[in-house]
Amino acid sequence: MQKPSRIPMHVGIIPDGNRRWARKNGVDLFNAYETGYKKLVEIVKYLNKRGVLYVSVYGLSYDNCRNRPVHEKKIIEDIAIMALRDLRRDKDLEEKDIRVLVLGDPGIFSNKLYKEVQLTVETTKNREKGILLIGICYSGSWEARKYCESGSTIPSLSYPPIDLIIRTGGMRRLSGFFPLLSEYAELYFMDKLWPEITIEDVDRALDWFAQQPRNFGR
Repeated sequence: MQKPSRIPMHVGIIPDGNRRWARKNGVDLFNAYETGYKKLVEIVKYLNKRGVLYVSVYGLSYDNCRNRPVHEKKIIEDIAIMALRDLRRDKDLEEKDIRVLVLGDPGIFSNKLYKEVQLTVETTKNREKGILLIGICYSGSWEARKYCESGSTIPSLSYPPIDLIIRTGGMRRLSGFFPLLSEYAELYFMDKLWPEITIEDVDRALDWFAQQPRNFGR
């Protein structure tokens, strides 16, 4: 049996609960999503500080991009564009040499968002000490359809497997989150809504992970 690793190499995050947090606190959706994005940057930087080299995040699922109401899509698009611009200009991420990558089909959401994705990926492409992988208009079934049916290499298999997945918001499911990377991931669920998560919550998740026996099928 493999001894537990103190710090996972690759952490996945499903940041669920922004809309419920907005309703709970009487906040409009734009401010809720903006708060969620700022929380994400805080958590990503903290994980890197703790020694995590890869962080994968569910930014928008494929179904989010197709099925959300038009007015909400506009809000999400504005926040996503702002987030991508901030990420490629973020001095901390630049100093930490963290590359930003995106997997998914953001073009079905908007061409403007697609161009921001391309620019952010291109701007950070030479960074080598860490990776922030963001799923935008992504699902495992979308990836299978796009790449398996054409015989192309599956992009997600270019990355190390996810060791720990943290999902907020009280749901106990993965919702299509990088399934080929999640085969042996430890799953840590929190009832807190995403904007409510704290550094202490992240520490508890990392401490919990360190105690898990990881058998990898043996």
